[in-house]
Amino acid sequence: MIYGGEKLKRSPERLEHKGPKKTRETRDIIADYWGIWLILALLLVFSIGKIVSIAPQHSEEIDTAEASLSPVFGKASYVGSKRCKDCHWKEHDTWKNTLHSKFMQPTSEYTVLADFEINNTLTTKVSANSPELAGKEITSRMFKKDGKYFVNTVGPDWNSHDYEITNVIGIGRKQDFLTKFPNGAIHILPVEWDIRSKSWVSLNGLEKSHPGKSEFWADKKMVWQYKCGGCHVTGIQINYDKKSDSFDTTWVDLGIGCEACHGPGSNHVKAASVYFSYEKENIINPAKLPWRLRAMVCGQCHNWGVSTADISDSNEDYPEKYSYAYGFLPGKPLYLSYIEDRDDSKKHHQQYNEWSESEHAKAGIMCTTCHGVHQKGDIKNAMTKLTPDSLCMSCHKTLQRRAAHRIHTFGSCVACHMPKTIGHEHSHTFQFISPALSIQAGGVDKQMNSCSGCHHHKDTPVENLLMFLDAAKKRDMPKPFAAHGN
Repeated sequence: MIYGGEKLKRSPERLEHKGPKKTRETRDIIADYWGIWLILALLLVFSIGKIVSIAPQHSEEIDTAEASLSPVFGKASYVGSKRCKDCHWKEHDTWKNTLHSKFMQPTSEYTVLADFEINNTLTTKVSANSPELAGKEITSRMFKKDGKYFVNTVGPDWNSHDYEITNVIGIGRKQDFLTKFPNGAIHILPVEWDIRSKSWVSLNGLEKSHPGKSEFWADKKMVWQYKCGGCHVTGIQINYDKKSDSFDTTWVDLGIGCEACHGPGSNHVKAASVYFSYEKENIINPAKLPWRLRAMVCGQCHNWGVSTADISDSNEDYPEKYSYAYGFLPGKPLYLSYIEDRDDSKKHHQQYNEWSESEHAKAGIMCTTCHGVHQKGDIKNAMTKLTPDSLCMSCHKTLQRRAAHRIHTFGSCVACHMPKTIGHEHSHTFQFISPALSIQAGGVDKQMNSCSGCHHHKDTPVENLLMFLDAAKKRDMPKPFAAHGN
């Protein structure tokens, strides 16, 4: 046999064998063929291990749902963030250190931050829209039993029941609690824990509505699967059965997993498995998307509106549309899946709505310019890359020496240009909100402004705040760009 330019010598003993006799030439030919096939097989295995990519190159805006390395892969599906860690352990660890990964968690002594033992009751007045109980007070009680967590509160039949908590939502500013009904429908309970004030507050309870009304927490219009699920977990499959009016809902990740931003990863995993390479095809990298599409990845959940898709498989008691971007895939235009509320924020998580109308958006300043979805060090509520003022000054350098008003040298950019407008949510219009707008709206409780955020503790009338602001303007004080509006 020829190998490496030399003829290999065989010992005479190996030529002697039992069985049908064959000529030396025949045996040599057979041995030569087997040797060639063995060498080719070894070379093939060696080559596959060294291949970097033999897949065709796709554009950056690939369709994640249909992307495939070969026809056998077909439509991509969700595999879960644990599969990503096998290869991308650094990225996985920095994602794990963000609030995204911990947004929704199973109930345990480690995840529940609320007081279920001492400060564990909440009394609310019943809405005037509830004729049966108008003016009365209802007390909800939160307690632990046999290692499980419960809320005793009024349900859809007007009676109080013990509802077991299955999952918690949030660990930063507030924490909400989920319960599962016998038919598999999941609802957010009507009590919320304010982490900063360490107190219970009402959420979609009897103070706003009552059983039989669509806004009541236990109504079918408020089912978590249709109202929230697509943003609270990753890879949700609602699995509603109309005949039995039941849900068998599943998901691959609690919270905002890798595939919420990178798209379903089954084809990416298969590519890496088949070709022994970290193939970049068949997955979305938001950092390489055009900036508008990149921002839409965040906008799928930091938004408020309804989906373009109708809920066709449920009965009329449930919502007609999803309250999130059902069917959205990173890399695709958000408007194909979602109808946005274009007004200023009225509810939480509307940062994308406001940003998209801002001067920042027009200039190409994106969510990821200020916020990091992969972080090291301590977990930050806002997931900002730097301190707020440092972020602003990194671009607005010409304002650094002249932006601080003489009477507000202790202030910050964010306090005036991103005031809290809805609970803990900061405005993302980046505009100074004048007290005049609060007066026009009928008070600070209806329209927050940039001054009341700091001066509320003095109970200063909003009219006085406007007067002080006008006086400051007349003194020709240094003004940052677009700080005072018209």
